[in-house]
Amino acid sequence: MGFQYQPLDANEIRLLRPVSRPSQSLSFEIVHVSLLSKPHYAALSYTWGAHIDDHSIMLNGQNIPVRQNLHDALQQIQSSKLVDQYLWIDAICINQGVNKDALNECSGQITLMKQIYEQAAKILVWLGKPENEFENRLAFSMMKDFRNRFRNVESKGRPYRPWWWPNKAHTAGETTADFLLTISPAKDKTVFDVPGSRTYKAWLGIISLWKCPWWTRTWVFQESTIPERYTAIFIRGVGALPSSTKVRFLCGDQEAGWSEIDVTTMIASNILTTPGINSHFLTGVQISVDKLRVFREQRVIFVLRSFLEILQMFRHTECLDPRDKVYAPLCLASDDVRRHIRPDYASKTVFDVYTDVVQYYLTQPGHELDFLGHALYQEEAQTVETPQGVQSVLPSWVPNLSAKLDIAPIPKILHVPENLDRRAFKPYDKRGVPSNKEALTAVYQTLGDAPSRSYIVNGTLCVSGVYIDIIKDIIINTGPDLEAIRTVAREKGRKWDIESKHKYFTGETYVNAMNRTVVLDLVYDEFGRPSERGNKADFAFLRKPRAELSLTEYRHQMNMRIATRKASALRNVGMSQKLYLLMIPNTAVVGDMIWALAGGQALYILRSVNQELNQYKFIGECYAHGLMDGEIVRKLSIGEVRMEDISLV
Repeated sequence: MGFQYQPLDANEIRLLRPVSRPSQSLSFEIVHVSLLSKPHYAALSYTWGAHIDDHSIMLNGQNIPVRQNLHDALQQIQSSKLVDQYLWIDAICINQGVNKDALNECSGQITLMKQIYEQAAKILVWLGKPENEFENRLAFSMMKDFRNRFRNVESKGRPYRPWWWPNKAHTAGETTADFLLTISPAKDKTVFDVPGSRTYKAWLGIISLWKCPWWTRTWVFQESTIPERYTAIFIRGVGALPSSTKVRFLCGDQEAGWSEIDVTTMIASNILTTPGINSHFLTGVQISVDKLRVFREQRVIFVLRSFLEILQMFRHTECLDPRDKVYAPLCLASDDVRRHIRPDYASKTVFDVYTDVVQYYLTQPGHELDFLGHALYQEEAQTVETPQGVQSVLPSWVPNLSAKLDIAPIPKILHVPENLDRRAFKPYDKRGVPSNKEALTAVYQTLGDAPSRSYIVNGTLCVSGVYIDIIKDIIINTGPDLEAIRTVAREKGRKWDIESKHKYFTGETYVNAMNRTVVLDLVYDEFGRPSERGNKADFAFLRKPRAELSLTEYRHQMNMRIATRKASALRNVGMSQKLYLLMIPNTAVVGDMIWALAGGQALYILRSVNQELNQYKFIGECYAHGLMDGEIVRKLSIGEVRMEDISLV
């Protein structure tokens, strides 16, 4: 018989109290405590690993089985004396049974997850035992050296000023650009060196860390990115930040924090863009780490404003239950979202859970159809199922959040920054991070303020919209960005240019319209958010090596890369029959239709499945240059187009 859990009261959690010494076998006592009493404990974040319970620990005097990775973590924590009082571990402190009582407890504990990790005194991230002890030690040593180098640059960007001589804070993007200009992978052998060297072996150790499955787990995004309270201090008049944080990464007997991880990923990206060195072994290994790092940065400075933005950051992660793609991010959502969407593992299917997200947004004025930016048509049926075997077939308009699609939805909000004078005072919040207050405004308004009339009936989304045009031709994007399709684009571009007689209908040249289209006409800030309109791609400038650029030009190049990468993510360039230039989903085909939908800020690609019943499959979002700012409203007013009721299936 398994361990018998006692029921938990409201706001109660279970904690483990170690009752064994480091030299003894693992033994714990389980206790119930209320989070309202603010207990002192450490929380463990780790991967469960293979479903083989081949180890055991003592719990309240009873022998219970645990998996290999958890056993390794507990042994290391005990031998390193990292926990002196209480420990919280999800696999043990939450009843993992499959009966109704256990599922209801799990649903209730998930609503407390944010509070559990925020109140933890420490968050211990167990990455597992190292594959090579020597390389692992070199890796952690080099990461600490990188961190110290970055802090030297950072401190120069935050000089002490008396209150009567304030100085505008150095932004994170400016500090990063300044730091990367001090790194020379081609010359500095402590940054990059030939195979067999200590530096090379250190990088092999770092790669081993980055390949740990922990980085891809769904739940780690909320476990390890807790915004921490800290206070900036001054040493000899120079601003500095504390050296440790409560999130600690453990691999074997080595330990590091987020600052080491952040700087190391920056340098790895810098090495990969440095010509003349053999760095191919670093290609792609840091993608999951980068996604988590960016998510943490955005969470810390409160720039994740939409629940959909949070859900998107979880798309690439892995979990056993596809419902966790909504329930895990739920603790990061606003109170309003949590009131509408409540965890329910006992009775809700995947379709029910994903549709809860849709239903919530249908009630949000001005954002009713924002969820469509996270849906992308796939030829195969979108079938998902729970661990209990209950299957759901998702309609085309429901975002399949379990699919690992690197979608970059067309932005809905412009983050217009404060425009402060260089000597203006920039306030700091409680964490010592510059406050980034900005005006928020809609990026596009295709149908102006036309009210949404969208609702769901029997798995069908009923909407109102305006038919615009049909896709006539497509430039297929086969590379990571549009730079990879220069040859094809040049040939088709000339053809389209001649067809449009070198002029776009907006009055600008065709070339200018194309260059604005491929970046969605958007400028991005250092946090990767759209901040203004009017950008255009300059591929000759993007190809310039860093050595030929000034610091200002380098920052501009970095931001332009963000714009082209986001615009081209899972998108192709298209042209319509009326010669509109388009950015369309990569699953769209010639003959698909372009629509504007009431309640939606972008345009949309639909595919007819039943003309008599006005039924369409949803393909994805679309950008049409010159039609994003109310031009369709004018066409409606003069009767050139009309509003129709249609349904998405």
